[in-house]
Amino acid sequence: MRRILCVIPAHNEGANLAAVVDEVRSRRSDLDILIVDDGSTDRTMAIVPLLGVRWLQLSDRLGIGSAMRAGLRYALRQGYDTVVRVDGDGQHRADDVDALLTPVFASHADVAIGTRYHVDGATRKPRVISALASLLSARTGRHVTDPTSGFYALGPRAIRILAEHHPTGYPEPELRLFLRRNALNVVEVGVRPRARLMGQSSLTAARLVAAAARVLLALVIVPLRRPEKETARV
Repeated sequence: MRRILCVIPAHNEGANLAAVVDEVRSRRSDLDILIVDDGSTDRTMAIVPLLGVRWLQLSDRLGIGSAMRAGLRYALRQGYDTVVRVDGDGQHRADDVDALLTPVFASHADVAIGTRYHVDGATRKPRVISALASLLSARTGRHVTDPTSGFYALGPRAIRILAEHHPTGYPEPELRLFLRRNALNVVEVGVRPRARLMGQSSLTAARLVAAAARVLLALVIVPLRRPEKETARV
């Protein structure tokens, strides 16, 4: 029987987490839930212990990538063979989790990433995202449509590698290069986008530009690195 962990990285999502957890539970009651608090300064950590979930707390804000590393290390130690990332702002629909898990369970992919730009062509890409998608498509040899998506499912091999080597900070575009360099099979799955429930997104225009700069640097550095070794279960 597969053991699936839903990792929810969260920074200042105290207003949203209860609704996110309730939605995941109502759609996929078989998922265990782990919230990783990324140095929140609001009431997040006053609320998390009341939700009946597992949780980890980072003392300082390190970025979503570092929060995911912590969550994946937990998954590896606890023997989970599948991880789903669902963000704490409510933008990811629990109804779409099944679509992400299907190719992973069928061994068609090590990683299934939700794309907001496959569904009816209804969502228009910002120019920076289009540019990032074009860069990553050219470098990876795979058609990338949503380079900033953080909605994904990971199979066993991806967990073993990313538990120690998941890119840090705001990592989604860089993650695509890393997955390709380490010969992890990636598929995109259409998901339905929606606005965050409350609050403001941390993915500002400035951070998008910074992400583009990181990708340009990674285009040079990542291909020069040796593939990473898989972390053994402990």
